[in-house]
Amino acid sequence: MNFESGRDLSTIILIVEDEAAIRMGLSAAMTRQGYRVITAENGKDALQKAGEYHPDLIISDILMPVLDGFEMKKKLSADPALAPIPLIYLTARTAVEDRVIGIRGGADDYVTKPFDVEELTARVEAVLRRVRRERKLGHEQAREFDHEDLEKLRRELMQNFHHEVRTPLSNVMMFLEIVATHKFETLEEQKEFVRIAHSSGERLESLISDIILLTDLDQGSINNIRQPIHPEVHILQPIRRRITRYDTKTIHFVPILSISNEMKAPRQEFPRAILHLVDNALKFSPNEGTVILKITSGEKGGATITIEDQGPGIPVALREKVFERYYQISQGATREHQGLGLGLPIARAVFRSMGGDVKILDSAQGCCVQAILPDLSTEDLAYG
Repeated sequence: MNFESGRDLSTIILIVEDEAAIRMGLSAAMTRQGYRVITAENGKDALQKAGEYHPDLIISDILMPVLDGFEMKKKLSADPALAPIPLIYLTARTAVEDRVIGIRGGADDYVTKPFDVEELTARVEAVLRRVRRERKLGHEQAREFDHEDLEKLRRELMQNFHHEVRTPLSNVMMFLEIVATHKFETLEEQKEFVRIAHSSGERLESLISDIILLTDLDQGSINNIRQPIHPEVHILQPIRRRITRYDTKTIHFVPILSISNEMKAPRQEFPRAILHLVDNALKFSPNEGTVILKITSGEKGGATITIEDQGPGIPVALREKVFERYYQISQGATREHQGLGLGLPIARAVFRSMGGDVKILDSAQGCCVQAILPDLSTEDLAYG
């Protein structure tokens, strides 16, 4: 900090001037005022240095060779990272129309030559103060909005989590208690109570597994060891168990497998990612709808997985939003389908951890999701 001027030396000013004498004089004057100064000879040079140093303010001439001040400002405005930098034009052009062009072009102030150093300094300080006030206000508003949105999401998440956990947990405890205390009349009734308790236990296990998997993903410790995958055992059996949750919808599940080469992937994470993609299709399918799962093996351990359903589909504008965690919850209590909104984010994260991806494709009807598992590379850990 420069205690004499009270200014922070980390404040960077970029001076753009083609005349060396003026450039050096301006640089010396602003340095004496306690600013860190960088100079450029023309607009092209300024663009490069602006990208490198990200100055807090630019003081620029207008009439310059290579790239003039107006064109330089246009290019700055086209770059989201550089557009917010305030700019003061410093020029010998005094006509009113020139001032209007400069201000309309995005300049924050306009100082004519010859200039008084004290006046220029005052203009610089005024612009910097205004920018700082605006940024502070913007940050405060953003924090307020972020806090409100975060609190709303937290409440909705906890309410939904409460429902997702309490309902199956209550079923487990209630029906096991009925069985344990022999409060049933027939053997068939006993079997049905045990089945309900077991199914509810599987729901809890699925939720806990998702939370553990998310933790592994966040910590970068997800298992990426690729082992041989047996489609029937590792993929289809878990899907068929999941389909029982949707018995009342009478959904037709059609697996189409084209497995000419062995697939290799993590045996827990990979099938779970596919299960989430299929579950999403089952959830949004209409009664008596059809869900098609296509798996085509690659040449060396990879695969292409496609899931098609006859549901309402996903608008193009939302095809990336649905991969955000808790996006479904963020839609509020009016949403039709329950869940924590983790299925699609988990599936994409798992495939991306193996160098692949999950995308939503154009489809004439319903939704079509494609997941790519790349073939093995020399860097992949694999055995079996």
